[in-house]
Amino acid sequence: MSFLDKFPSNPSPEETLAQLQRFLGRNSSLQPASSSAMSNNKGIKGKIKKSTIPEELSMQDLTHLGMWLIRHLPVSRDSVFEFISSTYSQFVKEYIIQQQGNVSSCTDDDLKLLDDIHEAFLTFLKANGEIWAPILSTWTLHLLGQLSKDYSHQIAFTHGAQLQNVNDTIRFWMGSKAIQSLMDLTARCLTCRDHANADTFISALIDTSTIHSPRFDWVVAHVGNTYPQTIVSQVLNLGFQHFSVNSPMASVKLNSVRAILEHLVGTHAKEVQQAFDQTIQQGLTDNSLNMVILYVMTMCSNSMPLLDVLMDTVFPRLNEETLLKLRTIVPKWIQIHFGGREVAAVALVTHLIMKSSRGPRALEILMKGCKEWVPPIGIYARTLLDHFIAEASSMFYGSDSPRKGLATNFPAFPAMKDNSSIIINFLTDTDPQIARAAKQFVKILSMYDGAAVGVKAICHYLNHSTDDVHRWHMVDLIAMLEMKYSNLLTDTLQILAIRSSNSDKAKISDKLRKWDNILKLVKSERETKIKLPIRQKMSVVLQENLWILTPLMDVRKLGFCLDEAGIVIEILSKLPELKNNSKFGTRLALQRHLVEFLFKVLALPASSNPTQKVKNVTNVSKLLYELAENPAIQNDSLRSLVQYSLYPECKQLFMKRVIGNPKLNYSAFDYDCIDPTGSGHSDNEFQRGKFSMYVSLMEENQSRSSVLNIAGSHATTFHSGKLLKNGIKNWSAMPKVVITENEDAYLNFELFLYVLMNVCMAVPSGGNVGEGFDVGLSVKDVGQVVSVEAMKKVALLLVEIVSPDVMFNGLPWPEEEFSKVQVERDLQIRRAFEDHPYLWDLLELVANHCPSLCYCSVLLRALMATLMAHWTSCQEAPAKNSPNQLEWTIRLLQIMRTGQLIPPPLCYIGQVVHELKSHEVLALLKDVWSYMKMNIPVPTIFIRKDAKSNRFIRNPEFSKVDVIYTEKLRLAILNNIDRLGYLYPKLFPVQQTVKVEV
Repeated sequence: MSFLDKFPSNPSPEETLAQLQRFLGRNSSLQPASSSAMSNNKGIKGKIKKSTIPEELSMQDLTHLGMWLIRHLPVSRDSVFEFISSTYSQFVKEYIIQQQGNVSSCTDDDLKLLDDIHEAFLTFLKANGEIWAPILSTWTLHLLGQLSKDYSHQIAFTHGAQLQNVNDTIRFWMGSKAIQSLMDLTARCLTCRDHANADTFISALIDTSTIHSPRFDWVVAHVGNTYPQTIVSQVLNLGFQHFSVNSPMASVKLNSVRAILEHLVGTHAKEVQQAFDQTIQQGLTDNSLNMVILYVMTMCSNSMPLLDVLMDTVFPRLNEETLLKLRTIVPKWIQIHFGGREVAAVALVTHLIMKSSRGPRALEILMKGCKEWVPPIGIYARTLLDHFIAEASSMFYGSDSPRKGLATNFPAFPAMKDNSSIIINFLTDTDPQIARAAKQFVKILSMYDGAAVGVKAICHYLNHSTDDVHRWHMVDLIAMLEMKYSNLLTDTLQILAIRSSNSDKAKISDKLRKWDNILKLVKSERETKIKLPIRQKMSVVLQENLWILTPLMDVRKLGFCLDEAGIVIEILSKLPELKNNSKFGTRLALQRHLVEFLFKVLALPASSNPTQKVKNVTNVSKLLYELAENPAIQNDSLRSLVQYSLYPECKQLFMKRVIGNPKLNYSAFDYDCIDPTGSGHSDNEFQRGKFSMYVSLMEENQSRSSVLNIAGSHATTFHSGKLLKNGIKNWSAMPKVVITENEDAYLNFELFLYVLMNVCMAVPSGGNVGEGFDVGLSVKDVGQVVSVEAMKKVALLLVEIVSPDVMFNGLPWPEEEFSKVQVERDLQIRRAFEDHPYLWDLLELVANHCPSLCYCSVLLRALMATLMAHWTSCQEAPAKNSPNQLEWTIRLLQIMRTGQLIPPPLCYIGQVVHELKSHEVLALLKDVWSYMKMNIPVPTIFIRKDAKSNRFIRNPEFSKVDVIYTEKLRLAILNNIDRLGYLYPKLFPVQQTVKVEV
């Protein structure tokens, strides 16, 4: 500061007064423009007012004199600061002119003068900062505020498009060297080490911000960005001092404090949060500062950015220890600040939550605190929760503002929408007050922002509800929202199905709970005593959206859950009129999935849960019955049931004993050749002599007749082995036989017949006859309601699936010799009955519903032809020596008797064959064949039993049997009169002769 050396360093009062008179002369008016003095002063110096004293002073000398006076004569500071302020103002004006594209009159000497002023002030601060820092900081801040006010309109007019934010404004202002000088002096005053108390600086900052905001905001932002922690803490403390005084200007000062912190929180939220944390900590530990927490809450109540930071600061501190301290502090707040009105304090807290985007987190803490906090605090939490619900409801339902306005004024609404899962998790809380509060919030959010939150809430209810209270809450929520959102339940159902398909790793209990709740809801809708308040019933929604549930029953789908599919099927079985509200394609897909599911259920061991097994089959049967009222679906159902029952992987379900290696196949005649005890051979090792499929034909022929090989003749040998590259397969090396016992075979087949019969009962009447069918009923008991047309389809399906030939499958029986042409087909049909013994039961089922058995004529012919071939090969042996073939013969004749294809006495042959020899059995079968050939089994020979009955019987006119078909039977009984004599009167009753008197 060499320019001060030309002035006295220790002036006397006279010298000081003289220098003051020299300086004060500058306040006179400028000389005329034509004067030589004006013409000699160019640039900024010529535009600043100076005196016309006899001693002419240059602008530089006048400035140096002013800087000397401001140091040695404190009373002249205001005048000197006024002069220097005008100098800075002229520099700023020239800068703005330059930015507008005009030529500035600022010279290098002018800039040198600015440097001299800046250097002088720095010298003052360095020499005695404790005195000069408050003076300079107050002057610089007020000058910056005045400059911002004077030139803000001009800047906005010329550069408004470029100044989009505070950073752009700061960048523009800092382009001026005068502003740079003032900002540097301001910063040095704030950081001056001798300036221990920064209250003066902060007070000046607040005062200036109050007067010149928002034009002064860029200064606040720049200073705060430079020293954020200092500014935030000092501004916060000074604001508390004004709050404590409670003066008329307190609210104005608080608004300025709030504005300054709002500017800083965008880029220095961490520093603001640290300041809040320190302030709250002081309020909890120092009894004299109890009001500081209320001060922070009040200040942030009208500032959303500050309120979010405050919430982030408070949340980690909300524990029982802190709340117990607040319990002792809050009464003082109520008494001092709220005039003893407790509701005002509650309203303030409610207002803070509503105005903050951290509202969902605050609600979560509040709801948890209702249960976890100690009783006094917990009661306060419940009171606050109730007040918040009431306030939110009145604010939403009573507000005329649009949705955007509500979201702007109360950020808690959009925040709760974005974080709805926090509230939804409390819907199924065990505390009734919390559950009701969460439901009310969901209602408000759903009405506020669409059905998405409501759908999520209903999904949560269905997934987690474990008692009727939660289910009734769900019904109440549906009743409230369905008036506005008609597709609410449809969307919910679709989401549940999609999540269920994708949740392969979820627990079974979690997957079943939602369907169990839906089942209970459907049952409640069917009960007349309980009237649910919802208009759109769940049962109707399920019917209309059947396609959503159908994939859940697909057993081929990855992640299929049998228990889940079972409860979904139970839900569908409770729906009324399923066929009326769904598309045909959906019902057809459902029918096929039901058949696949049926066999999946039958494969389960009944010992694990027999009741559930029967329940699942019953539900499947009921659904198939309803679906089968459509003829096309009935046809597909019957075909699927019969086909699936004959698949290799399904036949084991209905066979009591399953033998064989997976790579081998055994016939039913081989069953009796297996020693179940394994006493003959360990582990039932393979014995080719005991299995019909591996017996050598040559050895069989040699055992029945002598063989003479003539030299030169050809000998043909048939073998049953498989020709390999290296010779005939070695049967002795075959794997061991595996025997599997199936204790559920009888139950499985009964259940299968139950389903099959219900499908056959669907078409004739559209009533509920299928529902009354009981598993315990015999075939004869339900025969009166079974559709003859449906049973005819079953018969034709058996022929189509079992018979490998499409020709000669008609009803007429050919000549006995003609059967030799079809021996290969007959053997394959016989093989099918050997592999699937339950085919006999299906034939019995068909035979019980005349005239359906007529359509199985080809099967009956094939079985009889193979049996006649067997009895031909052993004519002298008693029939008892072939127990399997004898059993088949008796069963075949019994089936033909049941189906009324053979009338008496031929129908009684099955009761006598066990006492006859093989050739006698053969002769009787030939008579039956001949009778069937002459009396073709056609449906036209059957008539209704009565006009109201659905049963058919054979026409008595076609029941007479010629003696040529019964003579051999009569002779066979006579030949065995000692054993079969008791049957003779029954088979051949004596004709009573009645004398007629003339």
